[in-house]
Amino acid sequence: MNTLLTIGYEKRSLPEYVKILQLAGVEVLVDVRETPWSHKPGFSRTPLSKALEDAGITYVHARFAGNPKRLRAAAKSHADCLVAYEALLEDTPNILEAFDQLIAEWSAGGRTVAITCFERHPGDCHRGILAERWAEQRNRRVRHLAPDGCARIVKHA
Repeated sequence: MNTLLTIGYEKRSLPEYVKILQLAGVEVLVDVRETPWSHKPGFSRTPLSKALEDAGITYVHARFAGNPKRLRAAAKSHADCLVAYEALLEDTPNILEAFDQLIAEWSAGGRTVAITCFERHPGDCHRGILAERWAEQRNRRVRHLAPDGCARIVKHA
């Protein structure tokens, strides 16, 4: 797999979110939230996985790739939280290794894989950091499904 897609569900309805995934050709969605729970209806693990299944998309939860609650709780700001997650990835290389294995497994056979979290903009979310570090280390690309449904491509190849 050369390109990893990412998407956030902030300010999206579940039907809009699923439609964006379908239009992008996503076959596997990897949820990189530590805890797959949301105040937003439809985006907790069970209803989200059901909606995706109905759309022909496989749901996978990757708890290990989430931004740990302890980091979020200790951060004085959202920016500090993202800096702490970036440091975690540097200090814990097995996270990226496990992520790489997971992506390789689910993208086998040419399946299109996307990762998801809450924040709509990848620069505001740990998934952007995770995806871009993965791309840098693996000489791959990241395609962020942007707020308007268009893509922003980050090339590290």
